[in-house]
Amino acid sequence: MYKKKYSSLTILIPVYNEKKKIQELISKLKKKFNILVIDDCSTDGTFNFLKKKRIKFIRNKKNLGYERSLIKGFSIIKKNKKTKYILTMDGDGQHNPKFIKNLFDFLIRNNLDVVIGERCKKNRLIEKLISIIFSIKYNLKDPLSGFKIYKNEKILNINLIKIKKFFLVDLLIFLIEKKVKIRNFKIKTNPRIDKPRVGNSFSTYLKMTKILFYVFTR
Repeated sequence: MYKKKYSSLTILIPVYNEKKKIQELISKLKKKFNILVIDDCSTDGTFNFLKKKRIKFIRNKKNLGYERSLIKGFSIIKKNKKTKYILTMDGDGQHNPKFIKNLFDFLIRNNLDVVIGERCKKNRLIEKLISIIFSIKYNLKDPLSGFKIYKNEKILNINLIKIKKFFLVDLLIFLIEKKVKIRNFKIKTNPRIDKPRVGNSFSTYLKMTKILFYVFTR
């Protein structure tokens, strides 16, 4: 009954060396939702787990990174006529599956094209700054959130090749410029205990700085 209600929704999860977390996440999602996992060349046994559990997944031949993995997933899912909505969430356990229903229902109820899961707590000070600037310019918060739901038909109209390594912030701006209907929905995230897989603190800060400059100069 639950899965039938959300048969038009596919959950897209990029993952890299998150075997323990993805195991927990899949156990909560498998019987309720359609899932596509993009394994970005994990070396911790993630591939064997996904294969054993018969989860629908794609394994990258080489490490593509967060954005390219998501774009690969978009390119695959958007061809599926049964999928009307794509929800992205990270595989590190920070996104609580209970908010999937909230985002989906909020999007349908308000006839929206995109809903951003707005985190109550940001991981870094620069994320807060990016969110403030983005809010001033576009009246939307937390563009860096990986927990979003998109209407598939809107993704079809975007040239995904142009997307940079900006945690899909540029994709969001492209959609805003096309006048799609986007709103925020507040969510609570789970704290991460171990080190993130996104990259070391310096490279991540440098990337965030480039994103800040990109948002500020648009």
